[in-house]
Amino acid sequence: MDRLIFADSIVSAAALFGLMILVSSIKRSGKDSISRRFLFSLYVIQLLLLFRILTWVTGLWIFDALTLIVAGILPLAMIILTEGLMRRHASKFVKIIAAGTAIAFVPLALLPESFAEPWRSVLLLAAQLWGFATAGYMVWTRDKESLSSAENIIIERIALSIPLIIPLVITDFRIPDFEAPVRLSGIAILFMCWLTVSLERSHLKNSDMLRAFLILLSGSILAGLAISYLIDTDLTGYIQICVITLSATLVAVLYNDSISLRYDERRDSLLKHMAEGNINSSATFLRGLRDHPLVDGAVILEESDLQDFDEKLLRSVFNRDPLQRKTENLTTNTSSETEHLKWLFERYNATHVILVSNKPLSLVALNMPSLSASPGAETELRAVQRMAILISERKAS
Repeated sequence: MDRLIFADSIVSAAALFGLMILVSSIKRSGKDSISRRFLFSLYVIQLLLLFRILTWVTGLWIFDALTLIVAGILPLAMIILTEGLMRRHASKFVKIIAAGTAIAFVPLALLPESFAEPWRSVLLLAAQLWGFATAGYMVWTRDKESLSSAENIIIERIALSIPLIIPLVITDFRIPDFEAPVRLSGIAILFMCWLTVSLERSHLKNSDMLRAFLILLSGSILAGLAISYLIDTDLTGYIQICVITLSATLVAVLYNDSISLRYDERRDSLLKHMAEGNINSSATFLRGLRDHPLVDGAVILEESDLQDFDEKLLRSVFNRDPLQRKTENLTTNTSSETEHLKWLFERYNATHVILVSNKPLSLVALNMPSLSASPGAETELRAVQRMAILISERKAS
């Protein structure tokens, strides 16, 4: 495998991995019609990258033919996705061209290369550029008033990648007298994946994403300069190093964002449980939370578990603050209360203890070190405590 194919394979493999991360994220978020259309488009691009890599690695003709067939479907996939995003159909003319392209490239892909090239590649490039340009035009001329604010944000965020995709997709075609050092469509695909995953970060603006991408690009250029100096490579090698560095960085950022969003989803499950959980009793409600990371391993302390403690002192402490945390200096009124709390924390290896029922007295002890706790963790604990108290009071009345 020569250096050019190796660089292309690395960038395409990075884009394929980025698509896998995005597909996983979309599958977790829901199964509405837009998600299904988006997944179809992503599956088409995944197959295109996979067959392309297999062509380069094995040299088998069948994978090259499959690559061309899937590439012919790409304009149709773009139109289908755009229709779903804007909740309106493309014109009949556009649909005929997109569907006709997908059908036409089935027999075209089977033609011998000596007969079909270069006109087949020119036709494919024209079809793909037409597909992206048509999708961009549909987005640009959409009726914003007919769409919700959230839908417009989704469309604008995804559309940011179109100006990058159109020029970079040209580098995928080996044009005579112009052979790019590396195919760059993988970078555009990763950028699109990153933009899509960032949709769940409602506080981020489009300008924030563009600035972040420019920072990543600048870092990759500097890294390429440093590595090129160390290994004394030529301009082609420098460009390949920069592109590989950028693709690897985008995959890492994309993966990190997806992990962060998955944690946020697990935190949101706390709100879901508070809204939908069993509220027959505070004990039942709390047991339903045990799978949540915030209260994982929590111990529910009934009156029988607190017989060794002075109930009056405990009530006095938790009436002042129903959430007690383990600190170096426990701020309580008396030394007896301080002694009781220290014993409580040590006995149950707890960092936090919350009051969940007054009659009968019931506490929950859990271990949540400050280093692993999120900024809003104690607020969430207080929400759980308030819900449990309300349930117990309702039960008592």
